[in-house]
Amino acid sequence: MDKQELRKRQIKRLNEFQKKAHKHLEDQILVNNFFDSGILDGVKSIGVTAALDFEVDNSELIAKCWDMGIDVYLARTNPDKSMDFVFYNYTSKLEKSTFGVLEVADSNAKIKDDLDLVLVPGLAFSKIGHDRVGFGGGFFDRFLAQHPTKSCALVNSVMLYEEPAWPIEKTDIQIDQLITPYTN
Repeated sequence: MDKQELRKRQIKRLNEFQKKAHKHLEDQILVNNFFDSGILDGVKSIGVTAALDFEVDNSELIAKCWDMGIDVYLARTNPDKSMDFVFYNYTSKLEKSTFGVLEVADSNAKIKDDLDLVLVPGLAFSKIGHDRVGFGGGFFDRFLAQHPTKSCALVNSVMLYEEPAWPIEKTDIQIDQLITPYTN
């Protein structure tokens, strides 16, 4: 299956899944598994995105990182198709990007791209190889190629594939660690 077809299919499946109570249960399990995984050991800065409704809700994860003294940076896309991570705290004003994702509105907010950990969003992930299908802009692949850092993803049962059901391209960057509902 090509990536464009898979993206459409996954968005439909994830939109259907978000209407079910089980989605919220899995979101909570994923956040708990994230904190239980040890991935935050030594982490002082984390890059995240503001989750869309059908994505894994990471708002509690962000709040807990703040409580732990971890600096949180929110992804912001640029017109040149690059991406930066912008300092984000509970007082930051947010605005919707052209992609419908919330980003820090302050154009003068501190940018930090040499992060300790990046939480990478996506639509589909494979257990074998930790390959990923994102939303098609290539922002995270370009960012991780330019700023190699530890990466992980919160992957619910609808996003998880045993092996890639899509073509892998040279520019696709694998994720270091997948946090799933089945991760202990």
